[in-house]
Amino acid sequence: MSFNVHLKEDAEEAMESIGVSPEGMEIMARKGKMYFIKLESVPLKDAIILKQEALAVGGDCAVSWGVVGLTTDKTDALLIITERQVEILVKKMRFQPFNGRRIAEELEKTLLNNGKGKYIFRAGDKEIELPTAIMGILNITPDSFSDGGKYYGAEKAVERAMQMVEEGADIIDLGGESSRPGSPRISSEEELNRVMPVLKELRDRTDVPISVDTYKPEVADRVLSAGADIINDIYGLRKEGMAETIADHGAGAVIMHMRGDPENMQKNPEYGDVIGDIIGFLRIQSEKALDTGVSRDSIMVDPGIGFGKSLEHNLKIVRELGSFRSLGYPVLFGASRKSFIGAALDLPVEERLEASLATTSLAVLKGASTIRVHDVRETVRAVRMVEAIMGSVR
Repeated sequence: MSFNVHLKEDAEEAMESIGVSPEGMEIMARKGKMYFIKLESVPLKDAIILKQEALAVGGDCAVSWGVVGLTTDKTDALLIITERQVEILVKKMRFQPFNGRRIAEELEKTLLNNGKGKYIFRAGDKEIELPTAIMGILNITPDSFSDGGKYYGAEKAVERAMQMVEEGADIIDLGGESSRPGSPRISSEEELNRVMPVLKELRDRTDVPISVDTYKPEVADRVLSAGADIINDIYGLRKEGMAETIADHGAGAVIMHMRGDPENMQKNPEYGDVIGDIIGFLRIQSEKALDTGVSRDSIMVDPGIGFGKSLEHNLKIVRELGSFRSLGYPVLFGASRKSFIGAALDLPVEERLEASLATTSLAVLKGASTIRVHDVRETVRAVRMVEAIMGSVR
């Protein structure tokens, strides 16, 4: 008799090797998949019922001490529970008084969304299969933090874009205005003067989806009319008219979180709960997009690494990237060469490739659907290797 320890990722293969039926494997896999689900501002009576029912199904629910002493009106709660236990808990909570049914519905939606790893992202007449797509960064600016000035000019920019396509980029992301910390804003006219010649030339030369990194509705309207497929908005549709513009063109939308503006976003950024705050913002803005007519399968969310976050905030976002999948949309991850990598390892921009690849590989394991990078060839190889190792586990 011998004993072998298997990680949860190997459990399905181990069950198959000993002859467990497919139906049995599915049932037992749900019993072993653990979730930590945070619920915010749960009323006292609901929290008491939720904890009792969680314990009854074999899980647990952490609540504040004020619940025990009945000295609080509301509490945040953390469910510690398996997938199978959540399924049972949802059924039980549907019949509870107060907000029981609402809690059940939100838990069910969260569980469904978090298990969703494959998407078809639609942008205009194009479909992008996810995961994992590689978005190549093309800064047509004189002052971007990593490659400012390197591709400033239509000829150089188009040449670099076609090189990224050859290297395996699934999307090309054009940016005509730097968003590095402290960077000044430019006019719509100047932004369009930088982007439009490149966009028009690329549209004639490749069918690869083109994204434009802009937060200005008037710029979005012009570039979408000229053939762009996606708007990558660092302001997360906060500018009036942006959501409507994207909806009118049937385009794809990347909704990013940013605290403040590029000029001031890195001045002592503070959060009560960085993950919860970002998820809350992305939920509100994605609902806004839906309300204005953007298709659900044309929305992607981005937690905004480096945009109004400290080193600790950024590291936490990477560690808990899977939490953003609960929104039900593909997650874009962009950490390429960013300053938090430099801060963590004391490295200048030009020496951050290896750390960027390590961060990206972890992001893929955590559920990122699209990776936004400067170094396309190297990232494609790293991501495809991660996928080869993991197989169908994700």
